[in-house]
Amino acid sequence: MLVAAAVCPDLPSLAGASDGDAPAAPERLRAACAEAVAAVLAAAPDLVAVVAPGPRTLLHPTGRADGDLPASPGSGVGVGAALLRRAGWTGPVRAYEVDDDRSWPANGEDGVHLAGWADRVALLALGNGPTRPDAGRTTGPDPRIAGLDAGIAAALACGDVDGWFPDLDADLARELGVSGRSPWQLLDGADEDLTTHRLLHTAAVDGTSCFVAVWTR
Repeated sequence: MLVAAAVCPDLPSLAGASDGDAPAAPERLRAACAEAVAAVLAAAPDLVAVVAPGPRTLLHPTGRADGDLPASPGSGVGVGAALLRRAGWTGPVRAYEVDDDRSWPANGEDGVHLAGWADRVALLALGNGPTRPDAGRTTGPDPRIAGLDAGIAAALACGDVDGWFPDLDADLARELGVSGRSPWQLLDGADEDLTTHRLLHTAAVDGTSCFVAVWTR
């Protein structure tokens, strides 16, 4: 049974990993992620499921955030593990990487199964919204980005009661650099009766839309 869920970006800088001149995650974003993870752990889960974007769909063996999760610091799973370590979680963690080509039926069904991994499951879904063009480009922002940002924010704020995430097109998400589509769809599939939904923070970090939310009973 899913007892709580948190949504956070999969920015490597949230895990302390950064490449080249990539900016550090803003303090307000870090604080919002910490708040979301703390709220999820306060639901007293037996297991935390970390669902993150990956190059291929892969379910990892159950491990611990402070030891044997098979993830590099810059990966989505690595970001999730770092957030859980900072929150003091020492219980079991099961990591699931999902690629961006998956269909809603596949993601939704996996979400249903995920909710049954333990009597009390908490979900940490990692992923970002669209990425804006580089500042040096002569073209302006893609006009579709504003609509995507608004749709993601509204769905996270209301528990996606209208099924916006299942309808999010895979080709459009890939074209605009949205990494969170599959993790958010798994969240939709896993959630049957979470009743409180809070969008804690939104931000654009180096042109990437970031969202932090928490869903609880």
